[in-house]
Amino acid sequence: MSSERQHVFPPPMERHYPIVDGRIRTRSLEAHIVDHCNLTCVECCSLSPLLPAWTADPETLCADLRRAARVLQPRVFKLVGGEPTLHPALVDILQAVRGTGIAPTISVTTNGLLLDRMADAFWAGVDALTISLYPRPRLSDERIRHVEAMAARFDVRLNWKPQAQFVRMTRDPASTDVAETQAIYHDCWLRERCHLLRDGIFYTCTRPAHFHTLHRGHDDFTQDGLPLHDGPSLADEIHAYLSREAPLRACFHCHGGSAVMEPHRMMGRAELDAARARFA
Repeated sequence: MSSERQHVFPPPMERHYPIVDGRIRTRSLEAHIVDHCNLTCVECCSLSPLLPAWTADPETLCADLRRAARVLQPRVFKLVGGEPTLHPALVDILQAVRGTGIAPTISVTTNGLLLDRMADAFWAGVDALTISLYPRPRLSDERIRHVEAMAARFDVRLNWKPQAQFVRMTRDPASTDVAETQAIYHDCWLRERCHLLRDGIFYTCTRPAHFHTLHRGHDDFTQDGLPLHDGPSLADEIHAYLSREAPLRACFHCHGGSAVMEPHRMMGRAELDAARARFA
């Protein structure tokens, strides 16, 4: 199995957002097109095992991307989940995203378990794949060979990402320590590498949107983001938002991207039911 990139953890900071021809240059932008997953990983950063099943509407997503493309110029746009290969219209989304011109590279982040079921149109529509390699369930050698063969056939860049540990990010219960939370936000790489679009709102990281879903509206985390609009001030507003030093509301619920790590494991049914019941 080949690998084109070596992962460094925590990743280096890139806290620099030049504005060129009215568009803010960033490392990446992502959209989570499903919240659910076919795995139940403990400490999933997307909180997928705890969230209800949800799939993004392709038309709504692309309307958001067209608005974002006016002011953002990410190097790569990532389709993430949950497990994005569970979306029934994934090929349509890939084609529609390409038409928005949001980024020169379109990537999908996946656990790889369903890649051997993907049609040729999927492979033709994606530029890169990041595939998480978990100790369990382990991708079979046969599936890995199939992925490498399809990637070579369609010129798709592969990024095999060993994932033997997960960051213990969620603070439960939430903290009230403002100084500690400010320090976490200042040093957190998620705010630079995980910019997210969700329901017409731009977020500097993925956590607020997922906490909003998890808490079923009892706490409003959408205020952590910046609503997209068609006005002339949007680029300046996003640039100021990305440069802010005030922590997000979600940061009081999060230890940040460089927190303590624990071995990857899956939740069993009883543990999963108990965890879900806390937020029902």
